[in-house]
Amino acid sequence: MVTSSSENNPAHLERGLGLKEATALNMIDMVGIGPFIVIPFVVKTMGGPQAMIAWVAGAVLALMDGFVLVGTRRCNAQSGGSYFFLRESYGPARWGKVMSFLLIWQTMFQAPLVIASGAIGFAQYFTYLVPLTSLGQKAISGALVIILVVLLYRRITTIGRLSLLLWTGLVLTFIWLIWGGVTHFDRRLAFDFPVGAWNFSWLFFAGRARRRSRPFIHILATIMVCHLGGEIKAPEKNIPRSIFISILGIAILYLAMQLSIFGVVPWKEIAESPFIVSTFVERIYGEHAAAVATILILWIAFASLFSALLGYSAFHMRLQPMVHFLAVRSPPFDKTLSSYFSARTGGDGIVFSLMF
Repeated sequence: MVTSSSENNPAHLERGLGLKEATALNMIDMVGIGPFIVIPFVVKTMGGPQAMIAWVAGAVLALMDGFVLVGTRRCNAQSGGSYFFLRESYGPARWGKVMSFLLIWQTMFQAPLVIASGAIGFAQYFTYLVPLTSLGQKAISGALVIILVVLLYRRITTIGRLSLLLWTGLVLTFIWLIWGGVTHFDRRLAFDFPVGAWNFSWLFFAGRARRRSRPFIHILATIMVCHLGGEIKAPEKNIPRSIFISILGIAILYLAMQLSIFGVVPWKEIAESPFIVSTFVERIYGEHAAAVATILILWIAFASLFSALLGYSAFHMRLQPMVHFLAVRSPPFDKTLSSYFSARTGGDGIVFSLMF
């Protein structure tokens, strides 16, 4: 593997994201379609409103992860985030090269799966509005990724403004949902704990660990902003601030929304509902409002994929070592992709992500 000084500080990256934009990108990446889909799974597995502790535990774990990320602020000042964290932690002259290389390698497989799963979730939730065949859902998923690529293929300052717009829709949606729950709150429903709900034996934790890990995954997406360190103003200050603001903000919104839903819809019904937020809004405001809520949830899912694809595209800058490594054994590979990476700007990482 070959590294160069230009790898550490790509000259063509523009630092166009401030604290507001970095926080917005982080928060919209953390939410997505996931929380609205996994709520029934978590409630069904934990068997009651005590499922709230899963989100509390996820927030605490995310906060701990945030402290780790803040401690690596020197590495986060460059695009690639975890790439530099691993390289510096294990030593750039020895195992650091191997670990950072493996991160890039696994990201080449992980990133398409993450984006694809989000697009599939978007299409599935879209069926609440319009019934779709399997082929129709695939068409929606594919078209969504192409639209994202078109939107992201522009200057980072423009992307920052788009992120603020998407973030505004996210926050307004949560406020609307929480307000609906507060004004129609029923304590008997919210605290309808079944017998044995607080029996914290080791079997309780062992039997529910897999399901409770889902909230952790959604709240732990704070690392995304670290991938964009080379495009953030004053990254040593703004990245740590955006991480903690995102964790606390999303934790408050999640917990308030979850409690609001428990106060309106019986937990047994929550556990069996594939579109719980739409069901929640329909119970309060009616069928037409539920359709509006579904559109807003799709907005949030779109925003999350927007941020995630942007973060993963930053890794294209780190593929140069892999290209040169493979070129030793395959010269034609070097002539095609190596020239591509050396001639293009950071925005072309979006196109490279689409290839997968």
